Amino acid sequence: MVCNKCGNKMIIRYGKYGFFGSCSNYPNCKNNIKLSEFMYEILKKEQLNIYSWKKECWKCHKLVPVYTYMIGKQMVPYMQQTYQIGNIGLGSIKKIDNYLIKNFPSINDNYSKTLSKTYASNNCIYCGALQGNNFVVDDPHEIYDDWLSGGMDKYIVKKIDINDIGLTENDLEGNQNNIVQIC
Repeated sequence: MVCNKCGNKMIIRYGKYGFFGSCSNYPNCKNNIKLSEFMYEILKKEQLNIYSWKKECWKCHKLVPVYTYMIGKQMVPYMQQTYQIGNIGLGSIKKIDNYLIKNFPSINDNYSKTLSKTYASNNCIYCGALQGNNFVVDDPHEIYDDWLSGGMDKYIVKKIDINDIGLTENDLEGNQNNIVQIC
């Protein structure tokens, strides 16, 4: 994404009012936009990545495919080095979740006793067991090294045009709390 005022790269910064999109040429150019607008424009341009890998089912111990989106991973090239967008994946944005439920048979709305709520998540294709989002979205052990090092491109199985989902900038509001400072 480029600044519409000076043509330099836009990045995500942190300021006294929280996170926002800003021109990388600051302080010479003070152009900025809301974080939700920034993420929306990136997803509109690059499309939404759907990731998949094999995970051992906790119940039947067979390797099963799991699917998720990781919006934070798509924003990494636009982040200041000390910040990273966290866990915006399966179970986070209802419009995306509904699209995946319709198009990926192993994704369903499931009730979690641990979380005391229903949310979109993966099920084992063999025994039907809920795979839970903790080890798919928050802490994906099977791909952890690639997840940390930025080598996630090899797990992309589909790119989805956000217009096909009906995703709007408003659907991305409130994800500012998912950004964490790293050292």
